[in-house]
Amino acid sequence: MPGRKALTIVCLLISSLTVLPAQARAAGALPDNDALMRAIVDELTRSMNELVLEDLPRPYFIQYNAQDRLTFTMHVAYGGLLSSDESRYRVISSRTRVGSYELDNTNYRRSFGARASLPIDDDYAALRHAIWRATDGDYKRAVEALTRKVAYLKEKTVVDRPDDFSPAKLVAAVEPSAEIPFDRNEWERNLKRLSAGFARHPKIQDSRATLFAGGVNEWVVNSEGARLRKGDTGVYIEINAEIQAPDGMLLADSRSYIGEQIDQLPPMEKMLAEIDEMCEKLVALGDAPVLEHYDGPVLFDPTAAGKVFGSLLADRLCARPIPLGSGAWAGQSLEKKIGRRVLPRSFQVVDDPGPRSFEGTVLAGAYTYDDEAVRATKVSLVENGILKTLLAGRAPTKKIKSTTGHGRSSGFSDARAHIGCLYISDENSMTSEALKEALIQAARDEGLEFGLRIGSIREGGGGVLGDPILAYKVYVEDGREELVRGLEFLPVETRALKHILAAGSERKVYNSTSGTSSSVISPAVLFEELELTKSEEELDK
Repeated sequence: MPGRKALTIVCLLISSLTVLPAQARAAGALPDNDALMRAIVDELTRSMNELVLEDLPRPYFIQYNAQDRLTFTMHVAYGGLLSSDESRYRVISSRTRVGSYELDNTNYRRSFGARASLPIDDDYAALRHAIWRATDGDYKRAVEALTRKVAYLKEKTVVDRPDDFSPAKLVAAVEPSAEIPFDRNEWERNLKRLSAGFARHPKIQDSRATLFAGGVNEWVVNSEGARLRKGDTGVYIEINAEIQAPDGMLLADSRSYIGEQIDQLPPMEKMLAEIDEMCEKLVALGDAPVLEHYDGPVLFDPTAAGKVFGSLLADRLCARPIPLGSGAWAGQSLEKKIGRRVLPRSFQVVDDPGPRSFEGTVLAGAYTYDDEAVRATKVSLVENGILKTLLAGRAPTKKIKSTTGHGRSSGFSDARAHIGCLYISDENSMTSEALKEALIQAARDEGLEFGLRIGSIREGGGGVLGDPILAYKVYVEDGREELVRGLEFLPVETRALKHILAAGSERKVYNSTSGTSSSVISPAVLFEELELTKSEEELDK
């Protein structure tokens, strides 16, 4: 299914790989042939039969993930084009496993497979040679890693260690080749027009617009018999603005738009109108008072709530083994909480990567097959507030033994469990008007003059909430709202999710293209109590 891997790729800017000159048949089109597939399969067969060092184990499993990428990148500021680039290149990653499913060279310290650039033309011999070099080095490192891991296990007491790998159902599928019709000159003009919209707002001190568009054909081939070719396309526009308040505080906001194809982006007039709205709110925010401290009920609007769940819950719903000797924090996932309540009893959480959109909004986290060539499945994670299971790739943990088709990679690392599209709902949901009344009542019960509504927050992660962008006092006396600024959240633990008082009936999509693309479809939520304080950042005059 098109549209997801490309969204991650174009947003990562392909920062750590060699970029080669563009050589596509037409703007936005990638070659549709199987020369690379033949080279991969033939080299895989040779490696499984012949790749062995004297008195050392042969590989029991090899997987290749290859990508052929075409990207367009544009940057605009102040109505002028800063850069406009087109690039085309191929890369391949190799993961060689020696030992057995029960004990192999992976899951030990920070072990990785090999990555290498590939020729962009279909020279069979050159492709084979590049793949061979990557596999040869990967195999030698794998043998060394297994030797060290076995020695480590002899010296340490490791209780109830899970297997290192699990079998999976074989996949053989070929999707259409990626193609994203793209008029470069037209979008240079469009992006300059968007950027020029900031000229109507002279108080905005910095602004910029960026476009990434591209297509990727991806091959996943392994020694178990998986033969998969996926074709993805994606386009992403991000618009940023910054203003400085009279006291020197820097305030920033952004808007982003994604689609599988150009025609899924909003009309230009809609994006220009949203630029005006963003700028007007930023100017008002610059004149808003600074709130020194707040401790009480907090209502998050739907998109902001999606970022809350993305920061506090998403990663913890993923079963990921802790590599031996890594010193990694064992408490990151909620595996020990399976069978216990993690949300209010009326809440349900499902991950379903299948649907491509939700109420007209493209879902960045949707996909058909994961990066381990396993078909994605719909997983019910939380039922009536009780955690039932976790999402998984092919690396087992103590409680989760089989993949759910959620083994995914950002393009530069091994696949591991990751959410796709996380749907959150509340059986006792209420209207936005009723939610505001619930916030006012919760603040009144605490003897507060006002409650706090968060309209938007910055993207957080790793269990840390991003700072509020738009925050409003909601007065108990009459329900009026007053914009405030300068706040940041004190640390919030995942167990705070159990103390959500209410949720809305309307759900919105929060798409994250940072790292592995994902989507959270969330209602507005009202927390019983959160604490925020004034940012201690020293301000320039």
